Amino acid sequence: MNASRIDRALAVLGYLAHHHEGRSLKHLSSDLDLPMSSTYDLMQALVEIGAVRVAGPRTYAIGPRAVTIALTVVDSLSLREVARPFLTALCEEINENVYLGIRVGDGVTYADRYEASQPLAVVMQLGGARPMHGSAVGKLLAAFNPDLEAKVLSAPHLEPLTPFTIVDRDRLKAEYARIREQGYAVTDGESVEGITGIATPILNAAGKVEAAVHVSAPRGRLASDRLPLVRDLMQDAGRQVSLQLGARVEEWPVAG
Repeated sequence: MNASRIDRALAVLGYLAHHHEGRSLKHLSSDLDLPMSSTYDLMQALVEIGAVRVAGPRTYAIGPRAVTIALTVVDSLSLREVARPFLTALCEEINENVYLGIRVGDGVTYADRYEASQPLAVVMQLGGARPMHGSAVGKLLAAFNPDLEAKVLSAPHLEPLTPFTIVDRDRLKAEYARIREQGYAVTDGESVEGITGIATPILNAAGKVEAAVHVSAPRGRLASDRLPLVRDLMQDAGRQVSLQLGARVEEWPVAG
């Protein structure tokens, strides 16, 4: 799909967001100044992926997938505001780049970044999709969501991002169990060779793991003697954010 087609798709979704009852193909074509034939093809593609639904004969309305993404964006913006002071303080304390990780669909992304003064900091792209099986944030979120874990383990293909990515389903299942037991996730070269990543939970008001505090750094800077300290500080920051979101301390998924 080229850029102009993506732009047209976004225009359609924005238009339908203001017409909850749905709009006819004729109105879509006319109001958005799009050719009827290409409008029809575009609507069929959007229906197929769930971004648009059929609301009647040649009439379309915003679809469940678009609504889910919109709600995720709104929630993440609110979460960013709550998390920012705590993760900024964490970044200053450990002097490593800190990220706010959230789930988007079947993957995870980084919704915010807090930059350290390290000359060789690991800079991860904001908004870029990362897999559930090959990233610390993805493994953490899947480990605490049974439906998501089952979906990952039943996926037809688990991409090996590096030679160290866990793609064996039995090993991955055991990894999820270990994450639940210890309450945090670690990657050691599984996402990017030479990089260690740590993810600790952020809980919502219902006590569910909704997001993650994430730190990535060259392996030498998160060696076994320093990793426990960084992890503990990350967990404390995650607890503080969770409390602001309405979670209770006793709901924390791991003791300590």
